[in-house]
Amino acid sequence: MFVAGDDPAQGSLFVDTVRLSEMFFEQLRRHPVPLEDAAIKAINNNSLALDIYCWLAYRLHVLPSSKSITWKAIYMQFGTAYKEQFHFKPRFIESLKLALAVYPEANVDMDDRGIVLQPSRPPVVPRLLSVR
Repeated sequence: MFVAGDDPAQGSLFVDTVRLSEMFFEQLRRHPVPLEDAAIKAINNNSLALDIYCWLAYRLHVLPSSKSITWKAIYMQFGTAYKEQFHFKPRFIESLKLALAVYPEANVDMDDRGIVLQPSRPPVVPRLLSVR
């Protein structure tokens, strides 16, 4: 989830850690979602686009049917850095477009009420192994 900077000799100002709930960790362990390295490199300068890309990769391939998500719900999940939803929405739309550009299999629609997620292929198609 963390992309190294251009200069490996340059130290980080932040500690690169993530705390996951036990249930979420178990879900990831049982159902891993590979992400496309090239996609991450292409949008690594936009943290919101990275968050959206990872979220879509995690959600879309397991959806049994369409799922509508309101702008308010999107704001509650992704907009904590914004004081008002109307400041957040244009930034989210811009970042969503970046995430969709690197995840062309993602089937996502937008309307006045929010976004609609459609079942989609994962960003990295699972490889089938032949057993002999």
